[in-house]
Amino acid sequence: MSSPLELATEAAAGIVAAMTSDAWTQIREHCVTFFRRYLSGGEEVLAVAGLDANHRALAAVPSQARQATAEAYARTTADDLAALLERSPEAAEQLRDLVAEVNERTATAEPKTKVAVENVRAGGDVIVAGNNVNMGDRR
Repeated sequence: MSSPLELATEAAAGIVAAMTSDAWTQIREHCVTFFRRYLSGGEEVLAVAGLDANHRALAAVPSQARQATAEAYARTTADDLAALLERSPEAAEQLRDLVAEVNERTATAEPKTKVAVENVRAGGDVIVAGNNVNMGDRR
C-alpha cells in the first residue's frame, strides 16, 4: 500500500502526462468528478481552473522546455492532491481509480506534438506533415 504522498505523486504525474496526449479530455472529466466529490464549490473551481491553465501552458511551451515545465506542474499537482488526501483520506480509493484510468488511457493515447517551422529558405520543395507521409515517384 502506498503512502498518501506516493499516491498523490503518481496521480499527478499521470494527470500531467495526460495533458499532452489525446487522453486529456477523458482524464480531465474524471478529475472534475473527483474534485467535485471532495472539494467545496470554490476549491473545486480553482482546482479545475489550475489544471486547465497547466494544460494550456504545456501546449504553448516550446518542446525543449516541455519536460521541465511538466515536472514543475506535476510537483504542484502532487502537493495539492496530497493536501486533499490529508483532509479526506477516503478520497484515496477514487484517486487510485483515477491513476488506473490514466495508466490505461495514456498507454494507448497519441502524444500531441507541436511542430514549428520558422525562417525556412529552400531552393526546392519543403514538405511538413503530421502522422504518416509517403513520398515517392508514382509515375
